[in-house]
Amino acid sequence: MAIIARTKKVKLSFFEEKPERYKLQQVKYPAIKEDALIAYISNSAAVPRSTVKACVEAISEAIVYFVINGHRVSFQNFGSFGLKTKAKAVRTKEECTLSTLKRISINFQPVQDITDLVHNTSIEMASGSQTAVGGETDYHSA
Repeated sequence: MAIIARTKKVKLSFFEEKPERYKLQQVKYPAIKEDALIAYISNSAAVPRSTVKACVEAISEAIVYFVINGHRVSFQNFGSFGLKTKAKAVRTKEECTLSTLKRISINFQPVQDITDLVHNTSIEMASGSQTAVGGETDYHSA
């Protein structure tokens, strides 16, 4: 398993002279759509697509239902989904109201095995360095 990286030209806008620098950036691929994921699962598990599709939809709905109702949803070999809140700290209990809530977000915490896989993933440079500049990509030899 390897992550492909490329160089990216950036301008450091916090400096008055705005110098250009280069940094490493992961090459990102298109997202895997639900239909492609269903087909992959169907083929690898030898289960009809319609059955996999129904299961994926039911699991998705169940995760949303339980998470928005305050539960953590945990998958033993995958990780846990839950809500995460951020609130402003106040001096007294009386000041601690819903108005101090800054943000509610969804949190995913992978299991340790997945975290270890990520930490042990190798990184390779793309063949022929690709330098992205302001949304454009210049292809040149390394």
